[in-house]
Amino acid sequence: MSRFILSVSIYFVMLLAPVQRHKVILQPPPPAETQRASGAEAPPKKHFDAVQVQREARELSDLARSIPLDVEHVNKGLMPKDIVEKLKRIEKLSKHLRTEVAF
Repeated sequence: MSRFILSVSIYFVMLLAPVQRHKVILQPPPPAETQRASGAEAPPKKHFDAVQVQREARELSDLARSIPLDVEHVNKGLMPKDIVEKLKRIEKLSKHLRTEVAF
């Protein structure tokens, strides 16, 4: 009998207890640093070395001029041993010149 009374009393307490629903409020994460510290300055611009750029442009031109002859050799079945290195150097020089000129 005491179990019955206990069960009924728990049942009524559960019915009469206010049901609290948890509201989930989604908030966006805080923004990243949008303002720089007042003492911080922008990073200094890179120094443009005109002599170096001219040297690399001349090297790029010489390498590019030599490629058609190497391609003719490839078409004849001869593989120049340095054609791959030349093409890699051309790619590296062109990327570097592009970043230097676009500063």
